[in-house]
Amino acid sequence: MVYYRHHQKLNMKYNLKNKTAEPPRTSLGHFAAIKFKEFCARTDLHGFKYITKDGLNVAERTVWAVVVGISIICAGFLLVTAYRWYAKNPIVTVVETTQGVIWDIPFPAVTLCDMNIVSKSAARRLSLELMLPENVTSDFVFKTLRLVPLLHSLKTVGPDEKRELNILQDVLELNKITMKTLFKRLSSTNVCSNILERCMWKNTIYHCNQIFRHTFVSVHQCCTFNYYAVNDEDNELKVFRFSLPRRVASCGYQTALTVVVKTDPTDYYSSNHASLGSLVFVDNAYNVPDLDSPMRVVNPSSELLIAVSAERTYATSGIRSFPVYDRHCYYTDEIEIPNIKQYSFHNCRALRRMQLMVKLCDCVPFYFPKRDRNRICNFNDIECLESLSNMTYIQGLTYNNITESVDKIENDIECLPECEHFSYPLQVGLGTISNRVPLSGIEFYKDIDLINRSVVNVFFNDLVATRYRRDAYLNWQNVLAAFGGLLSLMLGFTVISLVDFFLFFLLRVVYDAVDRFFKGEDFKQSASRQAYFINVAEQNREGWMKPKVTPSKNENYLDLKKKQKDMFYGKIRY
Repeated sequence: MVYYRHHQKLNMKYNLKNKTAEPPRTSLGHFAAIKFKEFCARTDLHGFKYITKDGLNVAERTVWAVVVGISIICAGFLLVTAYRWYAKNPIVTVVETTQGVIWDIPFPAVTLCDMNIVSKSAARRLSLELMLPENVTSDFVFKTLRLVPLLHSLKTVGPDEKRELNILQDVLELNKITMKTLFKRLSSTNVCSNILERCMWKNTIYHCNQIFRHTFVSVHQCCTFNYYAVNDEDNELKVFRFSLPRRVASCGYQTALTVVVKTDPTDYYSSNHASLGSLVFVDNAYNVPDLDSPMRVVNPSSELLIAVSAERTYATSGIRSFPVYDRHCYYTDEIEIPNIKQYSFHNCRALRRMQLMVKLCDCVPFYFPKRDRNRICNFNDIECLESLSNMTYIQGLTYNNITESVDKIENDIECLPECEHFSYPLQVGLGTISNRVPLSGIEFYKDIDLINRSVVNVFFNDLVATRYRRDAYLNWQNVLAAFGGLLSLMLGFTVISLVDFFLFFLLRVVYDAVDRFFKGEDFKQSASRQAYFINVAEQNREGWMKPKVTPSKNENYLDLKKKQKDMFYGKIRY
């Protein structure tokens, strides 16, 4: 309410154009500067308070602003770098314990192959049994049978040898003998007892044919123990067959598998190795053995001790939720290979080599489990197989490069490691067998002539095993530790700082901005309803002051109120 003196001249102007009078409003930049100053004053982040602190000159504030800005940029760069690294490597494999128990890990498969691929006696017997054309003799066949390991060999085959093998192929077709039958009849291990004289498993002596079965490793016919990779009902053990691979609960020499291997130097006729003895493959029970498997050599009159270190890798439940291209591994039930029980990286690579052979040579090797309706490679394909070997090994090309050079193979899969698997690092010890050592007190060596014999021992070297865990690296615990550590180092950021940041911007900045907006709108709406405005120009500061009236003692209160009404104007709103 404004009062005017009755003798004061007022300069009033009536505005009948109904104009809106807006209150003074701060700019957006000024509003932001005010809120930033308030934030710097209350936050506990390092350096912010010095940017707006009273008592500091412009140079000091500028330096602190630059330092804070550099810290923010560095923190952002480190956070982005860390996140990109985590996104590129979302899975990590760590050592969970080195004190796992070995009875949780299956015993590996042990495969023994005689280096003598073609038995001289078997070759002579076969050459005499075959029905021959008029221009082919049994001596020619006997001589040519020495070349049969060249079918899937890395060695270069000469033109004369190719011609002789082509003639042998015609003889085999005349007698309706397949490649697999040919190598079985020529092998010295067509019966496992021919090369394995005595076998012992967990201190119990067995007949070797009871616990060993036949398998092919390339062109070698071998005998294998604890092997579960292939579904082959015709070649299954009739007794002592278990549904799962065998396990042991002890470690050390002669606590697992011990085998006496026989070698007959007089029966050697064709071999890919320049020494006598046998090849010993030790690998996962669900891997198809081939020349890429872990291998050791045992010569006659020697004892081989293979100490196996048990290792297990398992994946946590959260790994399966990652897509394959992020975790870079398969579970064994995700990929199925026909005729092979479990997927593994080793089996996948063997399958890819076979698929490439089908694509380039239109045939599959006789020893590979997956054959379907494809034609079996024979000696007429040796030139194509030789070129494939040269591409893969001589020129040093990787398998992926070769695959890209041909059309895409049907049902092609990318070979990745298994998410969960067992590994068997090997440590080997070698000794020489002596006939002068008295062995009469050992039942295992009773009535055995150790001439041209070798002993193979495969066992776990310790009662404990190493267990690895494959886990998600980008989880909330690691993110909190890594990102929180970087922000704390660069800016002094804490959980309290985060809470204060949200409270300030939600309860202070947003609230003030909304309040500022709606107050301005309310004033515009109320002002538009005014018929006119009276703008009063102040002539004198004293004209705005209410005069002081001191009533006399003889006047009562009612007379005073009446005089005041006569002296002053009424109320004027503006």
